[in-house]
Amino acid sequence: MKIAVATALLLITSLQPTPRPAPTRVQIADGIYLYRTAPYGEVGLDGNSIVIISDGVSEGGGVLVFDTNGTPSAAAAVLADLKTLTSQPVRYIVNSHWHWDHWYGTEVYKRAYPNAQVIAHEKTKAMMAGPAIEFNKLGLDSQLPGYIAMLEKRIATGEAATPQPANLPQLQQGLADARFFLEQKTSVTHTLPTETYAGTHVITLGDREVQLRNIDRAVTPGDTFLYLPKEKIVITGDLLVNPVSFALSSYPSGWIKTLDYIDSLDASIIVPGHGEPLRDEKLLKATNAVLKELVKRGTDARSRGADPDTARTEIMPQIKELMVADTGDVPAVNRAFETQLVDWFLHRVYDELNGPLSDAIAPIPPK
Repeated sequence: MKIAVATALLLITSLQPTPRPAPTRVQIADGIYLYRTAPYGEVGLDGNSIVIISDGVSEGGGVLVFDTNGTPSAAAAVLADLKTLTSQPVRYIVNSHWHWDHWYGTEVYKRAYPNAQVIAHEKTKAMMAGPAIEFNKLGLDSQLPGYIAMLEKRIATGEAATPQPANLPQLQQGLADARFFLEQKTSVTHTLPTETYAGTHVITLGDREVQLRNIDRAVTPGDTFLYLPKEKIVITGDLLVNPVSFALSSYPSGWIKTLDYIDSLDASIIVPGHGEPLRDEKLLKATNAVLKELVKRGTDARSRGADPDTARTEIMPQIKELMVADTGDVPAVNRAFETQLVDWFLHRVYDELNGPLSDAIAPIPPK
């Protein structure tokens, strides 16, 4: 009986929502707000969510939400704060691409506003409808549960020790974060776009003109960025990340072409897919310079018979100045730069040189 009661209590405890920090809200411009959500310990993070409000000074006012976080919980927290800013309904929800940290909260908005249109590029919807879910299946089915089991063992050992390890509270919080993250990801109702486009799609939101644009396959097959021509604001999704962009399964030529196009807009503000908003184009230009250099040097390395890993080892010292322009020479950010940008992008440079790239999601390159 005691064992059964203890097991039941443990189960109840594990299902309780982990207290989460409230999302931070940053005003980008009049009626435009960026919401950022704290990471889920070591196991996950959320993309930026941006809301654009037009308070009905003309017909067609309302709210547009660009990206809906990675969990229903995060989206609910953003929506709760949004309701303190305006009574206008959410009329449009835009999904920038298929990565789960940018659209798993869409169900929250559709439940609150059933008539809201959910818009994405046609290829993004196709990815969401199957390949994206399959890509994350291994993590949800075995990798994350395995990580949780490992933490449980470490915590049990630590709790039985005398004295208990100093990092025990951190391990316990990590376990709570991981359990919460897994519960959120596995209980989500996948909510697909109700409307798709290709090329450019223009929305009139009150007095605002909102342009959704896709230039080419870039980070994913169907990246959408948002452009406000009157305000000269670009909201990029993961086409640009502050401080280091993620190049897994990217499309080198199309990504460079897209960043060149965004550069030509001469935006006054750029809101990236993760991280703080940018009031200049320094990071945009630095990231694009890195991509172009990696294409050049990767092409040369391949012509000499070097594999992508050998090429990375050769190239890293040669692009140190470009790296520092991106990372500020912060060691942890430098490491992210080498793996998430250089290594992953170089593998895709080789893939592109070896033949036409499909829309299929490329695996994480082995180390």
